[in-house]
Amino acid sequence: MIRGITRILFLSIFSFAFAGFSQEITFPIHIHDGQVIETCSGFFADSGGDTLTNYGNNENYSVTFTVDADEENDLYLKFSFLFFDLADGDYLYVYDGEDDSAPLILQASGNELADQKIWSTGSSLHFRFESSPTDTAAGWLARIECFSLCDAFYASVDTDSGFFDFCPDIQSVTFYGSAGYLGGDPQGTDNQYIYEWNFEGEIKQGQTVNHNYTEPGAYPFRLTVTDPMNNCVADTLETVRIATIPNFNNTIASSDTVCAGETFTLIGSANPVSWAGFPTVVDTVAFINEDNIFESSLVFDVFEESAQLVVTDDFDRICINIEHVDFGHLIFELECPNGSEILLKDMGLGGAHLGEPVVPIDNIPGIGYEYCFNTSPQYGSMDETSFQFHEYLDQAGNYYVNQPYLPPGNYTPEESFEVLMGCPLNGEWTLRVTDNITGTSGHVLGWSLFFDEKFYPDSLIFTPEIVEEVWYDANNNPLNGNPVSLTEDNEGEYFYTFRAWDNFGCVWDTIVNVTVLPLPRAEIVSDLEIPVCEGDSTLLTVEPINYGDQFDWVYQWMLEGVELEGRIYDTLMAKDPVTYMVRVTDIITGCSDFFDITVSTQNCDLEIPNVFTPNNDGINDLFEIINLEHYPGSNIVIYNRNGRKVFESNDYYGNWWDGGNQPDGTYYYVLTYLRQGERKQTQGIITIVR
Repeated sequence: MIRGITRILFLSIFSFAFAGFSQEITFPIHIHDGQVIETCSGFFADSGGDTLTNYGNNENYSVTFTVDADEENDLYLKFSFLFFDLADGDYLYVYDGEDDSAPLILQASGNELADQKIWSTGSSLHFRFESSPTDTAAGWLARIECFSLCDAFYASVDTDSGFFDFCPDIQSVTFYGSAGYLGGDPQGTDNQYIYEWNFEGEIKQGQTVNHNYTEPGAYPFRLTVTDPMNNCVADTLETVRIATIPNFNNTIASSDTVCAGETFTLIGSANPVSWAGFPTVVDTVAFINEDNIFESSLVFDVFEESAQLVVTDDFDRICINIEHVDFGHLIFELECPNGSEILLKDMGLGGAHLGEPVVPIDNIPGIGYEYCFNTSPQYGSMDETSFQFHEYLDQAGNYYVNQPYLPPGNYTPEESFEVLMGCPLNGEWTLRVTDNITGTSGHVLGWSLFFDEKFYPDSLIFTPEIVEEVWYDANNNPLNGNPVSLTEDNEGEYFYTFRAWDNFGCVWDTIVNVTVLPLPRAEIVSDLEIPVCEGDSTLLTVEPINYGDQFDWVYQWMLEGVELEGRIYDTLMAKDPVTYMVRVTDIITGCSDFFDITVSTQNCDLEIPNVFTPNNDGINDLFEIINLEHYPGSNIVIYNRNGRKVFESNDYYGNWWDGGNQPDGTYYYVLTYLRQGERKQTQGIITIVR
């Protein structure tokens, strides 16, 4: 059975192995079985002779390679396996010497030696190959080279973490140096190696050293290791990178002051900051209006002379920190060193701020937001992007509510970055910001320009990558999403933490404070007990709860959601059986809340009996008038048939007449009561029957 490796793979490897080295000799193992080959070049192959032909079954061949006797002394062998594929149960044995009695370096099968290298510690390497009687495969192809002892001497550096990227709080880094010879030290002198470290001119000795770092940046250092016994020297250059602190300037709350129960949004933005060993940022405070065009340049001379933009991804980003009254009035243009220009933003409909401008006083800089243009934007062009709304206190102390603005972030330019293709990277890059409308203004507070990092010389630039972002509430509980919308039902100061992790392992955070103002607390009371009697009106009054005399409220009564014109006081006369609502607004805080009360009615007509039976049987023993409780302060007088008064009560309710010791017969009553503030009277006949 033949293992399945595609013919395309065979051909590509075969072409690679022989196209550039066709003049070198190939040594198939079956042809040179049992031989000792002196060489410092060529190729070592299986019995197939190349990567296209499989080796055979039941093979058992061996061959020894040794350094060419004509070469200089102290040379060693290296085999670089360009291809390696053996069937299961087939093995290539490698011995560090002239025959099978030498130390066994490895027993390889499958793909174990693919793209691997083997070195000798002496002048020879011995190979033996055994294949099974069943499966075969494509075999191997290895390039043969000789090298001197010092060529095989190497130096390397490690740290506790295994990484060279750290956070600024690391302060001190411990470095571990190591050195050796590929294939092992033939002299066994590793304990005599001399380690010297050069930290930008500061020299330190020893295999293990510490070095302090205090600021973000890239710090190259060199380790040089000397083997005095063999007069070999090796060195390695590494770079420690201390992470930059991300920019949280655009991490905001949609409003830093809200009313209890009002929804607000937390917007987190941890923008990584690039470190560069050359200028990439222009810091400025430049006033812009119709008469003041902003024009500023960055000049680069750190790139290779031929470096230019070839594909759009070669351009990384241009960012502008700016505040302005209306973004639609502005034009952004970037000019490259050969004069080519890209229109980043054209004039448009506008209608929203950039950043937080000081609207009434144009000579006071506001707070800028960072707006970037790159090849992988989160938004379309500025004209295509929906406004957001926020409240803010400007730098002059003015407070703005529900102001439209464009969110900071990455935008699509008006023109494709393809117009910059062919631009050289070295030279003068110029940004122009033009305000074309009279009466509006703003400030440019800085700008920056970056290209793909592949163009920059080593150690001159790096940008940490933000790999995770999470909002946390005041109790350090994670919140879901970014942006995240919240409501807080209780007044107070709330502190939210926005935390970001970068690929250096650093954790950064910033805190956003939101003040939650209290809502008015009140209840609606009725001067009549509800349900009220049909036809009656009751006075509804808004009464504060736990406010004392310290409140300043305005009112608006509503019926079924519709405002009642002119009903703007704390009382309302209600008659209809519906739900009445009032919006109470605290004019000090601007916070409002709604309160309601449902007015219902009942039949309160008096039901006066014309007979009762005071015989103590528990049934109809009293002269009880139904619904009289709705008419407080009633008075009743009862007369016998001779006109003599036999009973009177000035608050006749619950103290019902039981007939006293009056005989059975007919009696007359006169009932006087109040209804809606009006005194009324009714009279009739009542009969006692025992």
